[in-house]
Amino acid sequence: MKVLLINPLTIEDSMVNITPNLGLGYIAASLRNNGFQVDIWDGVKKGMTRKKLEERLKTLDYDVAGFQAYTRSVKEVRQGLEMVKSLNPKILTIIGGPHPSGDPEGSLTHLKTDYAFRGEAEIGLVQLLKKLSAQEDKPFGDIPNLIWKNNGEIVCNPLQPIEDLDAVEMPSWDLINPNDYPYAPIGAFSKKFPLTTISTTRGCPYRCTFCANNTIMGRKVRARSTGLVLKEMELLHDKYGVREFQIIDDNFTSQRAMTLGVCRGIIDRGWDISLSFPNGVRLSTLDEEILHLLEKAGCYSLGVGIESGSPRTLKNMRKVQSIEEIKEKVNLIHRVTKIRTTGFFIIGYPTEDKEDILQTIRFSKELPINRAQFTICLPVPGTEMTDQMIKEGKLTNLDFSDISFQNILYVPENMTLKELRQCRTKAYMEFYLRFRIIFGLLSEIHSLEHIKFIFRRVRKLFS
Repeated sequence: MKVLLINPLTIEDSMVNITPNLGLGYIAASLRNNGFQVDIWDGVKKGMTRKKLEERLKTLDYDVAGFQAYTRSVKEVRQGLEMVKSLNPKILTIIGGPHPSGDPEGSLTHLKTDYAFRGEAEIGLVQLLKKLSAQEDKPFGDIPNLIWKNNGEIVCNPLQPIEDLDAVEMPSWDLINPNDYPYAPIGAFSKKFPLTTISTTRGCPYRCTFCANNTIMGRKVRARSTGLVLKEMELLHDKYGVREFQIIDDNFTSQRAMTLGVCRGIIDRGWDISLSFPNGVRLSTLDEEILHLLEKAGCYSLGVGIESGSPRTLKNMRKVQSIEEIKEKVNLIHRVTKIRTTGFFIIGYPTEDKEDILQTIRFSKELPINRAQFTICLPVPGTEMTDQMIKEGKLTNLDFSDISFQNILYVPENMTLKELRQCRTKAYMEFYLRFRIIFGLLSEIHSLEHIKFIFRRVRKLFS
């Protein structure tokens, strides 16, 4: 079987991350290791267009088209699925990723795909394709994480997280070569190139109401061994020339032994590299020892999930952190290191009013952080918050086709859409139009292309 794995988003799509696609890389490695021929079409590479995808599908005879589906890319995934079937009605279509993990039944219903996977698909996809290539009859009830139809009824097989992450093949780095990607990373800022993302853990034990991570990866944090993480970093450093690693875990510092082991391993090897954590780290896991080792290993940037400056909103989000605890940990980072911090904030949470948002804006300016991201609350499927909103009739477009970082699907009951947009603009203006912040940002810009990328993101953010 010939398989084409597709990320349908392109470099022109809103707020897209322009880094090697780890998810597709992991799937490709698993399939290759079991004898399947695999190509990756990643739209965020330079020069990639949907027209070129169509041309490839016309000229190469693929048996399977697998789409990576985020909720924000539902429209593009649907368009891609329709194009694939129009060119070759016999091709098998499969989707995986965060969206089908959060909305398994809806994904099969609304996206008209043959199969879907929720959670991790490295094991289940191999089993499915082996059965199909051997022309085995259904049922497929023993395939982990598969979403399929049995006599017209949608079946969601049980979620089975992969317990031993060391058993998962490293991504197929030759298919997602870091040198093939534009110099514009997650979050727009970086220090060295080439760069790549890397993953060391999966799963999240926390119960934040707005986050779908544990729906996708489970509540148990599973870590790769320190030795395997360093082996992969060594491959990327020596073979591909990678000089910055963006660790995209949600809970890297929660696995203390691994965190310290990876940092010491980098230091012992004498690599001249940079580390950043664009997805953020849990503030409660940080202490002086971890921070000192992170900085010594090359860490220059940490994202931190602050979310709100309103104690009431933090409680409703189940963040399990107080305003004072946030201040203590952010001040600790600032006091003992020169690591630059980005605060992540959510505005427009369902229980908020305007005063809650103003509290968040004031709080962001009180903290010694270098950058801030103010995201209007996004009701993605698979979260407790979204489930409650659907139950209360506050969300009606349940195919999620209109969702994006720019398109606001929900406005708190005591606010208007105009007021919410004004609050976001106020947040960005008040935070960034300060000398300390502007000077710091200017010191991080490294090229004309970088400036263009930042302006494009800013324009789309406020469009």
